[in-house]
Amino acid sequence: MAMLKLSILAAAFVCACAVPHPPLRNTIFGDEKLEGQIFENLQYQVEDSSSRNIAANEYRLPTTTIPVHYNVLWNIVLTTYFIFNGEVTINLTPTQAGVNEIVIHSEDLNITSLSLKKQGSEANLEYSYFLQPDLDFLRVQLFNSTLDYDANVENIYELTIGFSASLRTDMYGIYRSWYFENPNNTALPIYMASTQFQGTSARKAFPCYDEPSFKATFDIRIRHSTQFKSWSCTRINNTIPEGTTYVTDVYHTTPKMSTYLLALIVADYDSRPVNNTQGLITYEVIGRHAAFEDSQYEYAFDVGQALLAEMNNITDIDFYEIPHMKMTQASIPDFSAGAMENWGLLTYREAYLMYNSEHTNSNSKQLIAYILSHEIAHMWFGNLVTNEWWDVLWLNEGFARYYQYFLTHEVETYMEFETRFITEQIHTSLLADSVTSAHPLSHSGIGSQESVSGMFSTLSYNKGAAVIRMTEKLLGSNVHKQGLRNYLKNRAFDIAAPIHLFQELQNVAEEFNATEEYGADFSVIDYYQSWTEQAGHPVLNVQVNHQTGQMLISQQRFDINSGYSTALRNWVVPITFATKSNPYFENTKPTHVISDGIAIINRGSVGDEWVIFNIQQTGFYRVNYDNYTWDLNALALRQNSGIHEYNKAQIVNDVFQFARAGLMPYHRALNILSFLENEVEYAPWVAAITGFNWLRNRLAGTENLPKLESLIANWTTTVIGNITYEPLPNETGTNFMRSYLRMQLAPTLCAINAPGCRDVAIRQFQEFVEGTEVPVDSRPWVYCNGLRNSTNAVVNFNFLYNRFKTHTVYNEKIVILSALGCTIHRESLITFLTDIFEDNYIIRPQDYSTAFNAAVSGNEENTQIVFEFIKQNLTLVENGFRVTSRFRSPLISPLSTIASRLRTEAEINEFQQWAVENRQVLGSAFGPVMNAAEDTRQSISWTKGIEGDLLLYLEEGGASIQTSTSAPTTTPLPSSTVTANPVVAPPTPELPDSAVTSALSISIIVGVAIINFAL
Repeated sequence: MAMLKLSILAAAFVCACAVPHPPLRNTIFGDEKLEGQIFENLQYQVEDSSSRNIAANEYRLPTTTIPVHYNVLWNIVLTTYFIFNGEVTINLTPTQAGVNEIVIHSEDLNITSLSLKKQGSEANLEYSYFLQPDLDFLRVQLFNSTLDYDANVENIYELTIGFSASLRTDMYGIYRSWYFENPNNTALPIYMASTQFQGTSARKAFPCYDEPSFKATFDIRIRHSTQFKSWSCTRINNTIPEGTTYVTDVYHTTPKMSTYLLALIVADYDSRPVNNTQGLITYEVIGRHAAFEDSQYEYAFDVGQALLAEMNNITDIDFYEIPHMKMTQASIPDFSAGAMENWGLLTYREAYLMYNSEHTNSNSKQLIAYILSHEIAHMWFGNLVTNEWWDVLWLNEGFARYYQYFLTHEVETYMEFETRFITEQIHTSLLADSVTSAHPLSHSGIGSQESVSGMFSTLSYNKGAAVIRMTEKLLGSNVHKQGLRNYLKNRAFDIAAPIHLFQELQNVAEEFNATEEYGADFSVIDYYQSWTEQAGHPVLNVQVNHQTGQMLISQQRFDINSGYSTALRNWVVPITFATKSNPYFENTKPTHVISDGIAIINRGSVGDEWVIFNIQQTGFYRVNYDNYTWDLNALALRQNSGIHEYNKAQIVNDVFQFARAGLMPYHRALNILSFLENEVEYAPWVAAITGFNWLRNRLAGTENLPKLESLIANWTTTVIGNITYEPLPNETGTNFMRSYLRMQLAPTLCAINAPGCRDVAIRQFQEFVEGTEVPVDSRPWVYCNGLRNSTNAVVNFNFLYNRFKTHTVYNEKIVILSALGCTIHRESLITFLTDIFEDNYIIRPQDYSTAFNAAVSGNEENTQIVFEFIKQNLTLVENGFRVTSRFRSPLISPLSTIASRLRTEAEINEFQQWAVENRQVLGSAFGPVMNAAEDTRQSISWTKGIEGDLLLYLEEGGASIQTSTSAPTTTPLPSSTVTANPVVAPPTPELPDSAVTSALSISIIVGVAIINFAL
């Protein structure tokens, strides 16, 4: 064996030396790096701690003192001055002897007073204090003394600090927001105050220990004008008059919690409450009066209570068992975060909470439902049990994202969240996880505010949820649920590290023998660590010997740029598969688990037959087959052989990404995907339209784009004929997914001018102008195409823009805002752009990006119009985006958006020349903006390299697929994985040429063998 390993390593070395290394290959371009897109972090390289020579741990508070309890008063002034002031008393205790300094957080606060004394004593200690702005620290240093410490007796000190600041306008800390009650916006705006503290902004509201591990209880008082009401995390205990115009609301003590989960609201709001038998409020929805006048609160009121009750059952922990706790769902006019799980006072953008059946489309309705689920799930995963630090944020957000889908599925089953999880979470996270710079779920080295913000990523949310789902299938639903219950109960009101979760699941798995079939060496802890402590995910290369039934499986880390990463990594991979002989797609419990680089599994049958790995895409990995097995699978897809909808979507997504990464030619990929011509199910088509739109972006501006779009139009004929462009009566109530699929397909089909799409849009828009409302689910694509194909552009733009300004349903306002950029009238587009950036009460800062992106992408010609606008109004644009640009130049986002839509080398050169001429004005934006233009140049170059491959299919069609061996016979399946000698492949039988199983590349086999030896 030693000689065999040595021989292979020697062969690998010879191959590595003999074959020249190809140049670095890149397939990630500017459109995917824009704000809010999948690779945003690659464009916005934040100024991390290393660039400032500050180690990550230097941003962390020392643990020499800890808080026990806070008493906080906030005085909110919403008239004239827009300020807040207050006082906090922190009861703290030392954790060791010899402590002579207390370090807490404070940012952008005026410290008006400070005192320190031991509890029970009237004498103040002698001290000095100073602020350390680069770390957001407030340091209190004792003179010639230390804090008393006794391991057996808790010594409490009281640190009392007065503070003041202006109400912020960047939607962090305590900030002000505005709204109108009058639908014509003729009255003055009404102001309110709200908060957003996650993850590092509580320090902007009061001096505190602003890290999640420093949990304490809080007594909160809020002083405000009598014309407003206030809300916080718990119920109001009592209200104290403060003269004739102010009151102080005194709230009950909170549970032990982290500072980022605190919240307050001061507003003239309406409320729809539920009281318990003692007359105490338990649940309510709050918002502006106009939203209550037409009962927009009702959906969140009803479905929120149902979701909360279901989550109580799932966790076996009643939310209302926490003393003085209630649940307030609050609608906020301006809210950059979208929604926030503050304990007892959950906050949402108005569009994510308020629903009107006549003006809220299916997309917005499902957003309301699943965002409610997400935030409600946080009451357990995040609030009750909190990640110990932001480097394991997935413990909070992964579970919230998981329940966002599967909790909602229990309550709103017709929305089919189980189906949509495949395309919306698994596919997006696989893509985000496919670059070498992807961070692992558990990611060390997080310290600065910028690096904390970076952890709120697609990976922490989507991949976290996908791995949790994989684990549920691995253990079984009931075992997994019991493990989570134990985790929550044993860590309640405390912090958690991943090992706490892993150990609870390991314990319950052993108790119920849930992993017995995976072998004596299987460990839940090892499994979970392989998926959380290393970045990336594997692609399983499956080579099937159809005469013996042996399947050779190798795993390598997938790389979207080069196909395979050079990183030497293995994962503990759960294996499921279905075949023509055993076409059972409902059993998602793994039959095997592999952890080595290479393994062999017996298929259980011999002869030619399709085989599909990763049943219902429960595993977080991709699957590539040998060419002959791909042919068998492609035939099965064309023949509608009962392959599960989720696996068809998996194949579509995998094939598009394999072609992009260079693992499969595009002409072969399209040949496999040709089954879509007769496909009508939701998940495969959503995966397909995503892949096609990525290709459309590459081919934009080329003569071959119409050829691709013709293919898309042809392949969608069956599915669009099935769902039609016209909704059925009451479709959103009786056939949600039919309407929802149309919403996904129609925008692209109208953009490529598929037969019938624009005709329907133009007719419905004209009827709309004449007084007939457009069907609510059709409005996004009808509004846009109505403007885009208008014969009276000015009138129609003004008609739609006036509707935006006066409408009282925010969901409808967002739909209109996203369509206004489709106008073909240049002056109307300039008016729209001006209103985005000027200081007014028309478009909200939270919506600047949505509006700007709509303006740039509404029509192909818009890019250059908007670029000219920016050049002439650079300061205006910079100031407009400053509100939403926390850690980067506000010019990066708009100019990178322009750069991503340049179509020719000449346009790129002109753009870069302008940037060079304005380098001083662009400042820190110059480098990212120039890089964005280079990304587009690379996109053009990459596209030229694959156009010939694409044209093989687009012009000549796909090759026929035939098989030649006999039907399979079934043999018993093995009970566990048989790990192969890492270098011995199964023999290839003598078969006719058309049936010979294609071998995996020898370089792949050698590569995984080396990986297996190295670990």
